[in-house]
Amino acid sequence: MKSNTPMTYAELLEVINDGIKQQVKRPNLYAYVPHTKQHLFHQSTSKTTLYIGGNRSGKTTGGAAEAIYRLIGRHPYKAVPEPPVFGRVHSVDFKYGVGQIIIPEIVRWLPPSFLKNGSWEDSYDRQDNILTLANKSKLEFKSYEQDLEKFAGTSRNFNWYDEEPPKHIYNESQARLIDVRGDCFITMTPVEGMTWVYEDIYLPGLAGDPNIFIIEIDMSENPHLDQEAREDYLRTLDPDERAAREKGEFIAVGGRIFKSFNVSTHVQPFFIPPKNWQWFVSFDHGYNNPTAILWHAVSPKGKVVTFFEHYASEMVVKDHAAKYHSINNDLARVPDFLIGDKAMAQRQGVTGTSILQEYADHGVYIGTRNSDVLSGLNRMISYLKQDQYGLPTWTITDNCVNLITEMRKYRWETYSSRKVQFEKNKQETPHKKDDHAIDSARYFFTMMPDLAPSEPENLAPLSNVLGAPYGVQPGKDRWDEMNKVPREGQAFRGDMVPGEPDVPRWNETVGTDLYSLEY
Repeated sequence: MKSNTPMTYAELLEVINDGIKQQVKRPNLYAYVPHTKQHLFHQSTSKTTLYIGGNRSGKTTGGAAEAIYRLIGRHPYKAVPEPPVFGRVHSVDFKYGVGQIIIPEIVRWLPPSFLKNGSWEDSYDRQDNILTLANKSKLEFKSYEQDLEKFAGTSRNFNWYDEEPPKHIYNESQARLIDVRGDCFITMTPVEGMTWVYEDIYLPGLAGDPNIFIIEIDMSENPHLDQEAREDYLRTLDPDERAAREKGEFIAVGGRIFKSFNVSTHVQPFFIPPKNWQWFVSFDHGYNNPTAILWHAVSPKGKVVTFFEHYASEMVVKDHAAKYHSINNDLARVPDFLIGDKAMAQRQGVTGTSILQEYADHGVYIGTRNSDVLSGLNRMISYLKQDQYGLPTWTITDNCVNLITEMRKYRWETYSSRKVQFEKNKQETPHKKDDHAIDSARYFFTMMPDLAPSEPENLAPLSNVLGAPYGVQPGKDRWDEMNKVPREGQAFRGDMVPGEPDVPRWNETVGTDLYSLEY
């Protein structure tokens, strides 16, 4: 039974002293002092806030404090809705992510006075994984292991994703914010590499999307982290994983293929190359997947610039061909050579014709050849290398946005799990996703000579390289001759096998040594 007798001054001082001691032993939100990046995070008023950084950089602590500010309706940095509010926090799993990371952080920073009866046990429903505060605000705990239907439900004022969510779960949970115009924040280390978060949130945020705010933090920016312990951990990691876990960088898991590609070095403003250069067009055809058509030019000295692209899906050959002719008309120049994948010459079972023939029927005469993937990629890599003056042999103009995007994230294939990935050698097969412009460029580079040895005069002239197996001029007569368009009763032949005597070469047509002039 509680006494109604007033406390003496000494007793009051003792209670205050006990409270101070408890605060020191178990600091809560009243003792939380955000470091610089956490401060920026709490100030964000964007619909989506991405707080991305290395391990132990204070992301989860910042996320827990942000959630508590909103639940209690007392935010020191911005206006928030009055309680009660309903939030949802997502983590990788219940046993580790929720049980050992999220809940301990909430318990650590939430002042007991906001709990029902000052008790966690009275406030937390273990069956439904919902924390209910004395002011009736609720925080719901979810795991990425759960089935998608578990993420439906009524409106939420905010979503917190601790570590990267699967896209389908993110989409379902975000739908809960619509009714109340809620927002979300993501606290993560990008150990999975260039995933959908990189494409849909990170890159648009960097490009200036007003609805996205990005905070990036290095482990070293956490003033509460022992620097010696940090370095002891980081030195055990390979360079790519260190970049992700120390600096929070999006890396290509499995390794970027074009590691030397850099926008500041390899991308230049759009221009139309001189008409006396050799012009090429390369094709990677698709329907559900995009068709990628690229325009390339090679200077007399062998410098390559890719300067135009057509990139579109769900278009038939006739429409791609019309776009090709329209672009040539705008550029005021017909290309010298067209090249595509040998698979375009395969006849379709229903129509009995091929993609190659369909393009030819619309005035686009494409040569094909076998193209080994790795050798083509190696040649592309060699053309990206910089010379002694810091200038690459291959540049891309800034209007080729899809090619540039693919170049930045193109990576090697990875194994199905991180455990297998750790135990086996790295794969040497490219990851087959978002590579249509890359494939188109690769077909072009299979036509190009290996880069120069030290003496320019040792280089083969283009006339010795661009034989019929490598490309075709866009005239119908030449295309018919090279691909042997079948007469009635003849089999279609589009393989253009090198060395066959009935296949003409371009020696008499092209006599320019690309390496004899400047540029």
